Amino acid sequence: MNTQQLTRGAMVCAIYGLLLFLNQQTGLMIESSASWLFVLPILVYTAMYGAKVAGIAALAMCLMTFLFGGFTTWFYSWLSILSGYVYGSGVFRRQKNSVNFLLVFLISFVSTILMVYLWAAVFDLDLMSDFKMIVQYFPSVRWDAFVLAVVVAMALLEALCIHLVGILLCTRLRIAMRPLNGIDSIESPRWVGIVSLVIWLVYFFGQSMVKLSPEWQTAVQAALFLDAMALDFYGVVYFMTLNVRKGSRKRAPLAILGAFIPVLQILWILSGEMDCLLQIRKNYLKQS
Repeated sequence: MNTQQLTRGAMVCAIYGLLLFLNQQTGLMIESSASWLFVLPILVYTAMYGAKVAGIAALAMCLMTFLFGGFTTWFYSWLSILSGYVYGSGVFRRQKNSVNFLLVFLISFVSTILMVYLWAAVFDLDLMSDFKMIVQYFPSVRWDAFVLAVVVAMALLEALCIHLVGILLCTRLRIAMRPLNGIDSIESPRWVGIVSLVIWLVYFFGQSMVKLSPEWQTAVQAALFLDAMALDFYGVVYFMTLNVRKGSRKRAPLAILGAFIPVLQILWILSGEMDCLLQIRKNYLKQS
């Protein structure tokens, strides 16, 4: 390890220490609402110098958290350090961006599950009381399927924040990484649309005509939630492609925003389904 690596390692540890300080001074606001910020210092340093050199800085950050953080801060920050270390190592090795995103998503998925069940056990939280309020409006929602959908959604959003901000930082700091593929390279497989139709039909008949066991009802409902997320994503890709191809790039962010508006999501999901089934975007790109 040379002098420059030591200096920059000390700098990222200082930035991480500042985040810990701000977290404590704001009543644990960072770890409760934006824990992915803890990822960024070690992510950038690992992307610069690789896993071997960054391992020392990651260990120093873990020790800082142990000394200056509380029990909950240990949980959030250590998993964040692991996510940044894994993502930065992938960038340094010129790994595919999709693989980096997937690895961070898996870590976020595990941490979110632990957060839901571990925190409920440690702090004696009654999650079912909150769920009963949801059942009043949506009586057919099942507990296990709902938890899975929420955990996947939260893990995806956290992984997406890390992925996008990581790419932005690496680009601004001129850290070498694999080039990003254009949105035209994202395919909408027809089999996704076919599987979605099957899931919708099974769910519909299971609600009205066929009596399914509770286990099958949970499985079908979980599949329905996950399928809706996937189609929502393909709806975003569809609308963004149309905006870019028509030259209205300023409207492209609206394609992302619409995917998070509850009622408007139906249009995005249906558009994603039609694009997968009929290959509308693929045919449009061939003609343009």
